[in-house]
Amino acid sequence: MTLTSAQIEAIQIDYGIVYANFGEVGETILGPSRGGASFDVKAVYRDIEYDGMKGKSKGMQVIDEINATLSVTLINTSIDTLAMAMPYATLAASVLTCGVAAVGVVPDADYLTNVVMFAKLVSGEYKKITLYNALNEKDFSLAAKPKGEGEVALEISAHWDPTDDTANLYRIEDTVNFKTA
Repeated sequence: MTLTSAQIEAIQIDYGIVYANFGEVGETILGPSRGGASFDVKAVYRDIEYDGMKGKSKGMQVIDEINATLSVTLINTSIDTLAMAMPYATLAASVLTCGVAAVGVVPDADYLTNVVMFAKLVSGEYKKITLYNALNEKDFSLAAKPKGEGEVALEISAHWDPTDDTANLYRIEDTVNFKTA
């Protein structure tokens, strides 16, 4: 098998960096991290069943849901990282607390405008993956280890905007330089 130059240049060779609220006021680099990052999209398909069907049938499927997540493990245990990991907690004067008010509908203010991952290609360019209306939904855990670093695992989900049915859930694009993307 012979590869073209374009195929070789499009090989992803390194995870770049993850930002919260990229390009917005309060933009933050999420890091340092361990083990890179992973972007996943899952669609939920439903087959329209009918008498006599022989199996999955073209034109007889419905997409009921599309969900996008970005997973990253941080070794940054700053109070801001912990607050992002626990969007239900309240951060005030560098102290995180959780009270009864945390139970109920998640306030709009708890969602990040976006989370962006850059992944470096052989060409030196980057894939820029943006998740919109992002919120960590992974259970929180932090262990203090002898001769080891604490890790905060995030599983950040993109969320549809129920007030804007034209808004994107995520976006994937090519960019030359992540610092000016």
